[in-house]
Formats: sequence, structure tokens, C-alpha cells
Amino acid sequence: MNQQSMKELTTRIDQHLKNARFIGKIAVDVAQKKIQQCRGASHDSSAKDSNLPTDAVEPSSDLPIENYDALTAKEIVAALKGCSATQLLAIFNYENTHRQRRTILKAASPSNE
Repeated sequence: MNQQSMKELTTRIDQHLKNARFIGKIAVDVAQKKIQQCRGASHDSSAKDSNLPTDAVEPSSDLPIENYDALTAKEIVAALKGCSATQLLAIFNYENTHRQRRTILKAASPSNE
């Protein structure tokens, strides 16, 4: 295989990987939105029947950035620089299911690695 063919093959593989990541992200986003909708529906019906708080969600205290919910997007993006890939994924998932701030989602996105 000559060098030109290898470059073309590499380019095609890179594009396939980008497409797969994009499709996977869309699938995750759709699934998370459906989960949120189901949670919202179950909160609406169960709130009438129980004394459980309706705002019960996973705590931001599990995140690697202290006082996450009190910080601005700019402050959080600056703090992401010291995070591992696992921590970035936790932040990405938390932000995606809560405030969905695009700057944070882009900075913490697994595709940025």
C-alpha cells in the first residue's frame, strides 16, 4: 500500500470515528432527556402521594469541583483543567442533566480528549 493510500485510509477511519462519537453522543443525549421526562412524570404523580422532596437529584458534592452549583460557567471551565478524564465525564453528565450550560458541556466533553 503506497503512502497516498494510507493517508486516504487514515482520513476515512478518522471520519468514521468522529461520526460514531457524534451518533453515540446523540443517543446518550436522547436517552438522558427521556429519563428526565420519566423522572418528571414520576415526580409529578408521586409528589401527591408521599412526603419525599420533589427536587431530589444526585448531589453536586460528588463532583471534583467544590461548590460546583455556586460557580459561574467561566469559573467551572477554569477548574476543569486539573480534572482527570473520569472526573470530566462526571461533570459532563451532571451538567447535561441539570443546567446544560454549553460552555461547560463543550469543555468537559469526552470528545475533547
